[in-house]
Amino acid sequence: MNIHNTMQKIMATALLLFTTQYISAQVYIQTTLPAAGLVQKNQLWNLVLVNGTNGPVEGRLTLVLRNRQQNTELMTATTSRFTLPRGSLSVNINNLNPVQYNYLGMDPNTSLNGLLPAGSYTACYSFARINGERQEILSEECVPFDTEPLSPPMLIFPADSSALQTSPAQFSWTPPAPSGMLSRLHYEIFITEIRTGQKAEQAMQENLPFYHSANVPGNFITYPAALPAFEKEKWYSWQVVARDDKNYAGKTEVWVFKVNKENPMPDISQGTPYLKMKPDNPDQGIAANGILKLSFFNRSGDREAQVLVENLSEPDGQKAYFPVNIKTGENQAEIKLNKKINISETATYKATIVYSSGEKNSVLFRVIKLKTNDGIINQ
Repeated sequence: MNIHNTMQKIMATALLLFTTQYISAQVYIQTTLPAAGLVQKNQLWNLVLVNGTNGPVEGRLTLVLRNRQQNTELMTATTSRFTLPRGSLSVNINNLNPVQYNYLGMDPNTSLNGLLPAGSYTACYSFARINGERQEILSEECVPFDTEPLSPPMLIFPADSSALQTSPAQFSWTPPAPSGMLSRLHYEIFITEIRTGQKAEQAMQENLPFYHSANVPGNFITYPAALPAFEKEKWYSWQVVARDDKNYAGKTEVWVFKVNKENPMPDISQGTPYLKMKPDNPDQGIAANGILKLSFFNRSGDREAQVLVENLSEPDGQKAYFPVNIKTGENQAEIKLNKKINISETATYKATIVYSSGEKNSVLFRVIKLKTNDGIINQ
C-alpha cells in the first residue's frame, strides 16, 4: 500500500513538472519599448502577452528595472492579479492597476513621475501563475533600452566659424530638452586648437584640449583671464557634452572660432555674448561698456515689447524701459544702457522682458568697461 502511494506521488510530481515546462514554453512576453528615445514610467507596462496553453492562466506581472551601465537595481514593481486568456493580450497601465512600486536606486518623487532620467536600462519582466498560495514563474524576458533627450544641447556663443575682434569672455549653450528627464544635469566643455590640415571634429578627437572643464552646473562658462589667451588668427574648435549625474545626456556639434589680429579700434561688443533670458532662476552675465546684448524666445506672437532694466544694488535704484522690436521664436537685441540710465561697474542690474501674455523672461548682469590697446573705451 505504501509503495502504491509512493508511486502515485512520483507520477503526480512528474506530471506537474511536465505541465509547468509545457506552460512556460507557451507563455511569452513582448515589450513595445523603443531601443532609444523618451520613455515614461507608464510606457514600461505596454506589453503583449501570448498564452499558447489550452486555457486561461491567472497570475501577475513583476518588473525589475536596472541601470545597465552600473548593474544596479533601481526599481521593482508588481501588478495586480489578472487572468491571461488563451491567445494574445495587449496590456498597459490601465488594465494592470493597481501596481505596487518599490524604489531602490532612484527618487520616486522626481525621476519616475514623468520621463525616465537619461541613461541605459534593462527592464526584466516575469509572469507568475497563481494557484492558491503557490506562485510559479511561467515566463521571463529582459529588454535593454536607452533613454536620451529629444534635443541635445546646442552651442550659442561663439558662433560657428566666427572671427572675433576680441577673445571671448564667455562660452554659452542651450541645455538638452526636455529638462524634465534630467534631474542632475551638468556639462563638460572642450576647446582644442585646430592644426593645419585638420577638420574641426578631427581636432576634437585627436588633439589635447587647449581648455577643459568638467562638472559645469550652468549652460555657460566665463573663460578665466589667468589662463593662456587664444592665439590670434588661429582656429579653435569647441564642444559641450551634457551628463545627467554619471549618465550621458547628449553632446553639441563641434563649432569653430578664431580671434582676429588687433585693430586700432576693435568693436568690443562683438567679443561679448548675448545673455540668455529665462522665466526663472536667471543667469548672470556682463554688459561691456553699457551695451546689453539679450537673447530670448518669444512664444506670444508679439511684435514689440518693453525691456525693464533695474538697479538692484540700491534700495530705490534707477529703472528704465527700452522698447525692442521682436518676432515669434528666438530673438536677439542690443540695448545701449547709457542713453537712459547712469551705469555703474559696482551695481548689479536686472533686465526683464514682459509679453502681452504675461510671460516674463529676465537676466542679471553687471557693467564692465573694456579698453582698446590705445586706452579708448568704445561706446
